[in-house]
Amino acid sequence: MSAIRVVTVILEDPSAAAQALHRTFGWTVDSDFGTFASLALPTGIPLWINAPAPGESVTGHLVLHLSADDVDAAFDQAVERGAVAVREPQDMDFGERSACVAVDAAPGLVFDFSRPIG
Repeated sequence: MSAIRVVTVILEDPSAAAQALHRTFGWTVDSDFGTFASLALPTGIPLWINAPAPGESVTGHLVLHLSADDVDAAFDQAVERGAVAVREPQDMDFGERSACVAVDAAPGLVFDFSRPIG
């Protein structure tokens, strides 16, 4: 069986994105070489950020779902640290609570905080 080993996104300024994601979410920057950056996430799956190769498009319309026991607090903390509110915390179908933010230095990515059902 295959499992996700790493998530890679293509952004114009990997270094700026990595630093902004570190400030916003507290993720550890493992590597930052300007055109490539690597962040360690609490899930153990790293997030790699590459600059686009000639003719390559940047990542767009990608939602990363982040588990949060307290969605409201996670949302508020991210906004206080510079994230842009995309969707205020709200109750969703099936009892899930969710909120979304974006980070200016990582255009095309949306971060959805959600409390697992159960």
